[in-house]
Amino acid sequence: MSQEGAVPASAVPLEELSSWPEELCRRELPSVLPRLLSLSQHSDSWIEHIQILKIIVEMFLPHMNHLTLEQTFFSQVLPKTVKLFDDMMYELTSQARGLSSQNLEIQTTLRNILQTMVQLLGALTGCVQHICATQESIILENIQSLPSSVLHIIKSTFVHCKFQTFSRLFSRRPILFKSS
Repeated sequence: MSQEGAVPASAVPLEELSSWPEELCRRELPSVLPRLLSLSQHSDSWIEHIQILKIIVEMFLPHMNHLTLEQTFFSQVLPKTVKLFDDMMYELTSQARGLSSQNLEIQTTLRNILQTMVQLLGALTGCVQHICATQESIILENIQSLPSSVLHIIKSTFVHCKFQTFSRLFSRRPILFKSS
């Protein structure tokens, strides 16, 4: 391929990035990562943000310097990711209030939100697994955004579950338990 016809790595569509071989990801990291981070910051869509996050985690995170992960990735992407999770939790709670067995539209919306949340949790799990799998010694302040983001999401999830359980206990609707 001639240089004139070559597409710069920074202009490659997201779908194509996810199929790059490992060596190409390693080599193109310095030119592609700034574009992905910018796309992530300017994304208004939950789906697009998570797609970008997944590409970074699965394709490029293994090639990033452990000493600069906080500055080059975690601090730039995780705050928006946590806000996104909080927004999804709010939307989930809001939509669930109108849930009935007859309302298929709300059921579909809730299913889509939950599937999106699972993808987000999968990407964060990939970050944690990457840190845990490294052979190098990691200093906590070098990854401070990751633990605080993960803990925030875990806490939000359990507070939500706890609230839902207590609100059911004090409502007049019976709670049906499935025997194990």
